[in-house]
Amino acid sequence: MISMRSVFLLALASSASLLPAAAFAQTAAAPSEETGVESDSGFGDIIVTARRREENLQSVPISVTAFTDEALEQRGVTDRTSLADNTPSLFTISGGYPREFAYFALRGQGPAFGSTPGVVNYFAEVPNSVNIDGRVGTYFDMANIQVLAGPQGTLFGKNATGGNILFEPVKPKDEFEGYVRVQLGNYDDRRIEGALNTPIVPGRVMLRIAGEVGRRDGYTKDVGPNFAGKDYDNLSYESFRFGLTLRPTDDIELYTMLRYYHSDNNGGGTVLSAFNPAAGADLGPPFGFIPVLAFYPGAATAVAEQAARGPRRVAYDLDQFSETKYWQAINQASVQLTDNIKLRNIISYSELRTIYGYDYDATIYPLAGQRGRIPTIAPNFFTEELQLQGTLFDDAVDFSVGGYLDRQSWSDPAGIEQYTFFPIGTLIPPISGFFTQTNKSEALFGQATVDLGKLAPALTGLSVTGGLRYTWEHSFTAQTIGGPPEVSGSVDSDYPSYTATLDYDVTPGVHVYVTARDAYKSGGVNGPVPVGSQYRTYAPERLSDIEVGLKSQFSIGNVDVRANVAAYRGIYDDIQRTTVEPVDTPSGPVLLNVTRSAAKGKIEGVELNLAVVPVRGLTLNGSYSYIDARYTKVADPSAGAILNGAPFPYTPKHKFSIGGSYETALGDAGDLALAVNYVRQTRVSTAQTNSSFYNFLPAYGLLNASIGLKDIGGQPMDISLFANNITNEAKPVGVLDQYAGSSGTVSLTYTEPRMYGVRIGYRFGG
Repeated sequence: MISMRSVFLLALASSASLLPAAAFAQTAAAPSEETGVESDSGFGDIIVTARRREENLQSVPISVTAFTDEALEQRGVTDRTSLADNTPSLFTISGGYPREFAYFALRGQGPAFGSTPGVVNYFAEVPNSVNIDGRVGTYFDMANIQVLAGPQGTLFGKNATGGNILFEPVKPKDEFEGYVRVQLGNYDDRRIEGALNTPIVPGRVMLRIAGEVGRRDGYTKDVGPNFAGKDYDNLSYESFRFGLTLRPTDDIELYTMLRYYHSDNNGGGTVLSAFNPAAGADLGPPFGFIPVLAFYPGAATAVAEQAARGPRRVAYDLDQFSETKYWQAINQASVQLTDNIKLRNIISYSELRTIYGYDYDATIYPLAGQRGRIPTIAPNFFTEELQLQGTLFDDAVDFSVGGYLDRQSWSDPAGIEQYTFFPIGTLIPPISGFFTQTNKSEALFGQATVDLGKLAPALTGLSVTGGLRYTWEHSFTAQTIGGPPEVSGSVDSDYPSYTATLDYDVTPGVHVYVTARDAYKSGGVNGPVPVGSQYRTYAPERLSDIEVGLKSQFSIGNVDVRANVAAYRGIYDDIQRTTVEPVDTPSGPVLLNVTRSAAKGKIEGVELNLAVVPVRGLTLNGSYSYIDARYTKVADPSAGAILNGAPFPYTPKHKFSIGGSYETALGDAGDLALAVNYVRQTRVSTAQTNSSFYNFLPAYGLLNASIGLKDIGGQPMDISLFANNITNEAKPVGVLDQYAGSSGTVSLTYTEPRMYGVRIGYRFGG
């Protein structure tokens, strides 16, 4: 039977059929072409779409860190880790899989056990639950990237507890223009990117094609004996976008984008850090405990041998590789129904296929790993979002209401063709595992902002915002490990979310706000647990927070200053962790690892973004974040056994960046451009419990710089020299901790070494 919410969502989607059949959707207002135009101060206006409409960064009552295309280049942002390094409270989680698979965590909210992640990535306003955006090959031809901190959902398709990251590509324009940029660097780095924009019918049909191709040798080498000379952490990728905008009338805009991404490399270079000499497997009678060292005595000295080689030289027993193919089609459209009301629809479909082989233990012994030629990850993802946006009462009320649904199917077969985990692969051949994950989500949401000053002049500058959302989710998982039977289960979740904000323009340059929000991460199911057990399913996580902020832009004499600060406090309920519990099964009580609601917690912190222009051409910038996160209550003794005293994951206590850029004219030679940036974060844990061996990744800092000439000789040509990680810092940024498992190993992922090179760019048209 079709539910009432499904009927309503289908009705919303059906109304899109009133639009021309040429397309379904149009993107939300993209950043204005005036972004970066000089204001009266030394700053350019930064236009963001954090509330699904164009607004100046300084007037948005939410913590937002925004990067223009130029800022991404100046700060050396080319992947998830470098984006996180330059963003307060943002962290990347890597380890135990190829480096490119890293996940984002924001304000302590990371990957979820259910279908909804803590941080949702959006590309051209489409939420992606698949882990693709933010990889190398994302950052070319970008209008901007915006990181929105805190619970989201009353304006966006997906529900997110940590925040959203909006990747906004440049849309087709009504002019002929484009660029080509070539990068050459050490490790035989060679990349080329470019874009071509052309109006096919001026003002009515516009086309933009962009792409990037990159190749680079790996900086981690295998010393043998199995794969001597093979390099890891190499790059080999292609990424392309095709965008077409149609404006059949002045009131209708249709936008279609196709994109394709492919990478094929040797996987990541993880480094053995620790080995448990007591590692092994208890097979029960008559075999008893089987120690690793009984079969691989050389493992006892493997850590010392790896330490002597250093973090850029490794030795594996498994022939690693990683290949990803991804494509997505996005259709967007808007119809201006009246002067003040707009109907918008966003629809997308994507497919991701990832195949990889990975040596988990990072040794020459077959202790743990996987490989195969069937996809390990194989989701197909469909999204549909319809919005009605507009203003009422002489623009006193700005509103948006809508409905959202997504469907994730799974391509079979998918899983692990050959899986090794001692004694599997030693006493018996590697086994296979096949997985299926299907999810669906539906939501109704709405938000409105009332400018009280337009209703009562005495309240000029004061605005109030309220938003509501209700979400329904269904998740299904099935797995077959080593052969039948299949173990499967499903869970249904539904929950409300809200936003309430009060903001005030104290002066034209000072804006303050306070907001209260909540959001959820999905619940889930423990497949091996019988139906009827209290541990069969687990509840959604909930984060409720209050944030207060100040956004200011002012001058002290001739010095222009922009200072934005936000402080927040979040209450975290039903935190999902894995505990060992006695479960009644048909064959009797069995101790099983189950995911369950294990604790409550509190996350609070402060974020600061600062920019200063002491003289024209020179901009000094910095950011800082402080996070204090801890468990406040555990559910029962079994939860307390693993959580009491455990560090809270994904929360570096201190993190800062400081840098500057300078531009000055050199006459006929062109414009000199200098940039330098230093980022540092304190130690951080990725451990979920206190049973982990490797609890903290160490603190590290990175220094990047560039120098170049723009508009050389009055021509649209640029050249720059760049260097990232100038001090050649080599510190762990990811961990796979299997110390307590039968393999007994801990492997680490390290920072990239010093990278340097030259970029040459040419712009045309415009």
